[in-house]
Amino acid sequence: MTTSRPEITHVSSAHPWTDNRVHLREAAGAAAAGYRVRLVAVESDVTTGPTGVDVVTIPRRRRRSRVVVSSAQALWLAARSGARVCHLHDPELYWGVPLLRLLGRRVIVDAHEDLPDQVMSKAYISPLVAPAARAVAQAAVRLASSADRVVAATESIAETYPVGKTTLVRNFPRLRQLESSAQPPSHRDPVVVYVGALTQNRGSAAVAGLTRSAAFPAGWRLELAGHVAAPQATDLTARPRTDGLPIVFHGRLAPEATRDLLLTSRVGLVTFEPTAAHLNSLPTKLFEYMAAGLAVVVSDFPLWRRLLGDLDCATFVDPHDPDAVAAALAAYAADPELLDRHGRNARRAAVDDFSWDGEEATLLALYRDLIGAPASAAGAAPRLASTQRGAS
Repeated sequence: MTTSRPEITHVSSAHPWTDNRVHLREAAGAAAAGYRVRLVAVESDVTTGPTGVDVVTIPRRRRRSRVVVSSAQALWLAARSGARVCHLHDPELYWGVPLLRLLGRRVIVDAHEDLPDQVMSKAYISPLVAPAARAVAQAAVRLASSADRVVAATESIAETYPVGKTTLVRNFPRLRQLESSAQPPSHRDPVVVYVGALTQNRGSAAVAGLTRSAAFPAGWRLELAGHVAAPQATDLTARPRTDGLPIVFHGRLAPEATRDLLLTSRVGLVTFEPTAAHLNSLPTKLFEYMAAGLAVVVSDFPLWRRLLGDLDCATFVDPHDPDAVAAALAAYAADPELLDRHGRNARRAAVDDFSWDGEEATLLALYRDLIGAPASAAGAAPRLASTQRGAS
């Protein structure tokens, strides 16, 4: 792709340029439809294939420097790009909404999470500063609401923003051809998998306890792909089982490699803690597991029961009870028919209800509403090349 003026610039000071939602779904989808698209995002130690998106990377910085320095740098690059639409992906960028609008840009805020609830779920927010942090989060929501449009990742997030300018674009995965011909779970390696960052709020206690539960099925192993914070990594390796349960740490993998890992696994885990932010979340990993035909073991949240309870594809567990998680896996190990039925039903639901196709159509309609049809033919095939370079 050339570096001529883009029509749409996606902007993130926190997400790596390989991020699934920001790049591989939203930006790449717009490029495939014929828009000229630039992405300003954080450098990454993994890579991805060509998408037709012009990528400009900024340095990875610690949280405080990121909020101040990276946000200013990313917004400057967005303004300098000349794009008619600036699509912002992080709360620390919201202060730039009125400035970009003063420059004549159409601004979209992409609300990935319920910001006030997310702030209150952060372990580093002490009770003493929590009220102030929540007030700042609410002020950020007001700033975001001044954008031309808001894209919300869940129904509960959408309720936070003005009805007339808010569009629901859920975080469902793109389907892949490889997944349509995947083996039934019982024919794959005896692996339970967790992908993504693993922290206390994301169920590290359940995962660590799982590895020491006597109910964990013999001959199975646990595989983790993503960043595991130091305390959680220590807990996972402390007091190992006497039978030597293997735990495989893959570290951060490229997005496609992560999804390839799912095709060699039987069960996917999402044992999030019931924080305010998680109770109404739609974690991408859950729907990637389903797209790969995995049975899933998930926290027993009301929203997730409403989504999956009638699909016969999941086992619901108390995320505070590692033995219950292990028992769910043991039930799958003892009953290959149950495992395959849940995997088959999960795949069917992913194809019918939880794929990116419908969400992408909604987002493209929003772009057309703001700036019209792309300059090149609508529905064009993805470009075969993309560029990536550091900011200058």
